[in-house]
Amino acid sequence: MNSSTVDGAAIFRRPAESRYLENPRGFRQHYLDWPGAALPVVLLHPKRSSARHWDHMVDALDSPNRVVAPDGRGHGLSDYPKDGYTVPELGQDVVAFLDALRIPRAYFVGGATGGNLCVWLAATCPDRVAGIAVVDPGMSVPKHIADEVIRQTREEHDFPDFETAKATMHFHDLWPPAVYDHYAAHSFRERDDGRWEWRYAAEAARLIAHSLDADPVWDMAAAVRCPTVLVRGATSAVFTEDHMARLVGLIPQARVVHLKDAEHTPAQENPEGMAAEVDALIAAG
Repeated sequence: MNSSTVDGAAIFRRPAESRYLENPRGFRQHYLDWPGAALPVVLLHPKRSSARHWDHMVDALDSPNRVVAPDGRGHGLSDYPKDGYTVPELGQDVVAFLDALRIPRAYFVGGATGGNLCVWLAATCPDRVAGIAVVDPGMSVPKHIADEVIRQTREEHDFPDFETAKATMHFHDLWPPAVYDHYAAHSFRERDDGRWEWRYAAEAARLIAHSLDADPVWDMAAAVRCPTVLVRGATSAVFTEDHMARLVGLIPQARVVHLKDAEHTPAQENPEGMAAEVDALIAAG
C-alpha cells in the first residue's frame, strides 16, 4: 500500500482536496477532488459510506486522470435532505453534480449502491459515460443481509464514545489496519451531547435500502453499451456468483473479475487490486 501514517493519520502520495458545491437539485454537496489530466473518473460510494471509501484505492491508481468522489445526499459531509433517496433520484443527483462541475463525460466506478448507479447512468445518459466499473453492486441483496442492514441503522447508529462506534463498523474483516483506522476517523462525528454517531442519516439509508427492493437496474442493465468491468469480491455474500452470472447475461461485453482477498468492499479490502482494474478500464477506453 502506497500510503503511510503519521500519528495515526494517513499520508497519501496523492492527497485529495476537500470541496463543496451547491448541487442544482437543492442541497450542499461535499466532494473530494484529486487533480489530474485526461477524462475524469467519478467514484460513487456505497450507502452508509462516504467519498472516503475510495482514498486508498485512488492512491494506488497509475492513471493520471482527474478523480472526483461526491458524498451522496444524506451521507458524509453533504446535506441530509429528508427525501430523494430512490435509485433514479440518486442518479439524477449524480448528473446534476457533473453539470455543476462542468464534466460532460467521465468514467464511473461505483461500489454496492454506487454500482447500481453506474448501471443507471450508463443506461440513462450513455453520452456522458465513457465506461463503468460496477463493484459488488446492491442488486437483489439476500434478504437476511438486507434485514441486518436495516437493524444496524436502527440499533447501531448512536454510541457513547468513538471506540464503541468504531467497533461496530461493518464489512471490515479483510481491511488492512491502515484502511480501518483511516476510514473510522472519517466515518463518525461527535455530537454536542458528547455521544457519537455515523456520518450518514439513518433514515436515508433505510430509504435507499427499500428503494433497492424495487430497483429498476436489472431491467436497465441490458441497455449498457459502454466498456464495462464487473467486479465481485471473490468471497462476497452480498453479490453472489449467481447474481454475477445473471448480470453478465445482461451485459455480455463486460469484463468479469472475481477480485481475490475481497468481499463486499473491494476498494478497501484490496485497494491495489481494485485500482488495477480501474486502470485497465481507463486503458481500454
